[in-house]
Order: sequence, then structure tokens, then C-alpha cells
Amino acid sequence: MEKDSIINHFCHEHPLRLVTYNKNHVSVSNEEEETTECYLCSEPVAVSELAYICCMSDYECSSKIILHKRCAEMPRQIQHPSHPQHILYLCTNQYESYSSVCCDLCQRLISIFWYHCRQCGFDIDISCEHLNDLLQEQRLLRHSCHEHPLMLQRKPASNFFCDGCGTNEGGEMAYICSACEFWVHRSCASLPMEKRIYHHHPLSLAFSFPFKHRKYLFEYKCDICHKSFYPAYWVYHCDLCRFFVHVKCAAQENINILTEKEEDDDSDHVIRLPVSVSDFSKEVITPFIIRQGGSMIYVDDMPTSVTMPATNSKLSMLFNYHKHPLSLIKVDDDGDNSKNEMKICDLCITPILSPPYYSCADCKYFFHLPCYLLPKTIRDDDPLYEYRPQSCQNHKLRLYASSEDREESFFLECSVCYIETTGIAYYCQACNIMIDVKCASMPTIIKHASHRNHKLIRRVPDKTYRCVGCNEDILSSFDVVYCCSNNVCDDSAIHTECAMLPPSIKHRWDKHPLLLTYDPSIDHPSDFYCEACEEEMHPKRRMYHCRECDQSFHIGCLTESGSHRNIKFGRQFEFGDLHRHPLTYNIVSLKHKCNGCGGIAYKGRGFECTNSNCSYALCENCGLKYLRERHN
Repeated sequence: MEKDSIINHFCHEHPLRLVTYNKNHVSVSNEEEETTECYLCSEPVAVSELAYICCMSDYECSSKIILHKRCAEMPRQIQHPSHPQHILYLCTNQYESYSSVCCDLCQRLISIFWYHCRQCGFDIDISCEHLNDLLQEQRLLRHSCHEHPLMLQRKPASNFFCDGCGTNEGGEMAYICSACEFWVHRSCASLPMEKRIYHHHPLSLAFSFPFKHRKYLFEYKCDICHKSFYPAYWVYHCDLCRFFVHVKCAAQENINILTEKEEDDDSDHVIRLPVSVSDFSKEVITPFIIRQGGSMIYVDDMPTSVTMPATNSKLSMLFNYHKHPLSLIKVDDDGDNSKNEMKICDLCITPILSPPYYSCADCKYFFHLPCYLLPKTIRDDDPLYEYRPQSCQNHKLRLYASSEDREESFFLECSVCYIETTGIAYYCQACNIMIDVKCASMPTIIKHASHRNHKLIRRVPDKTYRCVGCNEDILSSFDVVYCCSNNVCDDSAIHTECAMLPPSIKHRWDKHPLLLTYDPSIDHPSDFYCEACEEEMHPKRRMYHCRECDQSFHIGCLTESGSHRNIKFGRQFEFGDLHRHPLTYNIVSLKHKCNGCGGIAYKGRGFECTNSNCSYALCENCGLKYLRERHN
């Protein structure tokens, strides 16, 4: 009996063998325990009781489990009288992908395994007393890479769910095992072990979701239909690329992952993102100025010297205001030793790579020509007005006047992307809405690399989405996002700040540009670890990655793409009698503790001494507090 009774169960990576349980079947470390618990129901397994255990030795398997025979053979799908309208599916919480799930019948907290309704979220614990009586009579299906002979039922079954594909498509004959209540469509039983579709590697058939990838099970989606997987059902997969598809999706004829592209008369005029940060002023801000009623920008028409409006604001004297006249630079001076230094526009906080631009070279204060021509007020018919809070009516979004002193904060926090900036922004004083110039410049319609085939429309969503960029929830009626304009994929949306990420970043740790990728797992069988924080990274989520050097970074771990992306660093300040050398505003990298308050300053925004022989540093709070008091 034990030789024939070997099964593959989706809760364990090795085959399980049916035995008459005794103490010899447990490892030495467990022999001192009074009882051994079933991995599924957590109830004791009695001596002489039939149970399934791992076929491997203690040396080969470090996490050997034991299952009651009745638990191991529980059907993967059931119909329960308390929820007759839908099928319930056997689920697992072994990787804690769900939290605080309660049984809807007995109201007890569910531990590891339970039956779940996909449509309604109805849940029943496998140990629930209201379920046990039903399961004694209703064992419809169970998962297995089956060892027993299967008999073809020549008449189409009227109502069964296939143990292979998990569907109940009618009118098809099935192979069955009457002893095990195993049912499988004849077409599923005929599926090849290897299949080629449009993916560049052959796909292998697995009789449950591969165990080594189970930790991301509830986050992976079918690469054809983009719907979820259940661990017990068969999948076709490419282990090298972490490419997974339902068996029914892989069986479709003439599969093409790309839907037909939209043909639009104005498709050439739609801004395509991501766009390089050095091109942002040209590709995004300039079209915004024209949409707002401005004209094309010609350098010969621009004044040779400009000044910023007068101000009484203490905040603006620190960041987004400059007191000296700025000169128009048409051609870089060959004798300028700083011409190869990165120049950052102080208004939009993006690089200036070449003339023309305005400059105060002594203070390293610069801005693009388009940024100088930003409209003072956003037009009333601009879609940004749709995003105002309900309590604010007919407010005006005006370019932030540097004479307005906002004492509550040193920085401007954008109400669209929630990222702080030292640049300029549009402000509504009535409802305290601040929108930085980059978010304000974004058009209503874009095309984006994360969703290549359809246009994305900017709006406040009327339902909850999952951002295709950061994989975080998009809050209904709260976030400003870009949503797909096509009804076929109405679940596709991306945050405004995610859509604006640059396509590549040059990092000091890598000689190659780091490319923004939304599926780095293609042809990459090993795991990903962030070089900055050293944490493991999700293999099918966006990251900055260098294939040549196999280096990866979280979006938030890089200054150019994280929460500091709209902060201009490098400006020097005099701190009078507090310290004899100028201090540079930057990410503190040379000093662990702040010389002011003694708190941790390392890797945070702060002020560092410009003298290489001096390690003096202030955290941001101490530095800004001193500068504010000095300008009182």
C-alpha cells in the first residue's frame, strides 16, 4: 500500500508517502514532543493513524511535514450550502500573503488553509465543524500528479471542476479516478509536458504552482490574462524567466500577448514616457506652456538678463528664490572649468545639459528658458481643476509667489505626488493645495512604456486600482493617476509620480546606465538583491537594473528616483559663528551623528562641511533651524 500511495501535494515541495504513523516517522528533534501536529489542520496525528509524510530523508528535507490522510485528500474545490452561488477554492496562507482571515461560519481566525470564494471573499476554515460533515459526503476533486490509472468517462460530465485547469467548462469528457475522486478534462490530460508559445523559451507543465516560487504566488499574475493563480492547479512556466500562464491560456490558438495597437490621428503628438530627466523641460514643460496659451520659445527673443520678483519670505531666500540677476547663457564658455559639472534647474529640479539657460554662476543657480516662461496662473479649463477637494470651489492655481511666507514648512510638498521639492510650484491659498511644476506640466493623455498599446488618461479614479509601477494601491477619489483608456484592460493604472520616473540613471557604483525595467526576470534565473539596502527584491516588479554587471536597485533607494528626486543638493551656506567653513546641503555621507543635536545624520538630508579635513555635519532640522533664525 505504501509503495502505491505516493502523492504530490501543493503544500510541500517533495512527494508525500502514505504510512501508518508511528514515532519512527518523525525527526529526532521532534521525538521529545508529546504529539505531532498535522501541517494543514494543526490537530494531533495519532499513533497507528494513516498519514502522509515526506518521502525524503531528514538530511534531504529540512522542513518535513505530516498530514492526516483525510487532510491530504481534501478536495480543492467544493460547493457549500451556506454559499451555494459560487465554488469555494482551497487556499493557503503559508507565506502570510493574507492576514487576519476569519471563517465566515465559526468566526474563528484561520491559520494556514481554508476554502475561499474568489468573487465574494467568503471563507471557511478547513477545521470548521460546519465543514467536516459536508466533506465526508462531497469529495469532488483533489490535486495530484496522479499515479493511479484514469478511466475515460465517455459521456460528458454535467458539472465537475477539472483538477488540472480548475475550470468547469461543460460538454467535455473527463478522465476520472473513482478511488481518489480525481477528475481531469480529456484535453487537459493530453497537454504536452513542454509547449512553445510566443515566449522565447519552451514552457514546462507543472502539476501545481512551482514550490520555489510560492513565496510570490499571490503577487504573480498570468502573463497572458493577468489574473491570479491558485497553488493547486497546473501551470505552464519558464523557470528561467519566471514566466507563468494558466494551462487554458497557453492552449489558446494564435496567442498574441499584444492587443491591437490604437490608431489615432494624434498619436504622434501624445507625450511618450518615461522621458529622460534632461529632456523633461523640452518634452513636457514646453508643451505645457503652449497649452496654457504661450508661444514657441526662441532664444533670440529672450532678455539677456532677468531678475526674480522681490520677496520678504525667509523660506524663499533659502531655496526657490534668488536675489542676484541671472544672465542668459547661449554658448558655454570654453574657459569655464565648471562647464562639465551637472547643472540642475532650481525651478523644475531637472538637469541642464547644454545652453541656452539662465545662470548665476557664482551661486550655482540656474533655470531653463521654458521655466522662466511658466504661466503665472493655470487656465480654468485645465484638467488640474478637476482634482480640487470638494470643500474648495473655484480656486485659482497660481505660480507660487516667493513673497508668500509659509511658516509651517521649509519645503513645498506636492499634493499630486506627495514628494517634497525645493523647486517652484502652483499654489491654491484657499485650500492649501501645492502642485509642483513637473506634476502640473503633465498632460491629460500620455503613452507609457509600462502599458505600450493604449493611451493613459489622467484622472482621479472612481475605484481602487493597483499601480503597475510601484504595485501599491491607488486610492479611489484621492490619488491622481493615469488610467488605461481601453475597456479591455480597465484595471491598468499608474501613479503620476511613477509615470515620471526617468528611463535610466547613472550611478557611481556602476559604469553603465541603470535602466528602468518593469520585468527584470526575463532570462535571469537567480534572485535580485538591492545593492543599496541589500534586501531581496520582487523579481517581477520595476527596478533600476544593469544586466552587464547584474546590479539592481529599488526605486526608492536611489537619490535620483526616490523621495529626494525633487530636491536640489549641492548649495553652500554660511553658518557664521556656528562653524567656520561653509556647509553644503546634501545627503550626509561622512558623519554619523549631527554636531548640533547628536541625532543620526548619516544617509539623511543635511549639511556637511566643504573642507575635506573637517567632518562637521548638521542634520536637516538643525541646519534649517539655524538658517531660519539667522534670517529673522
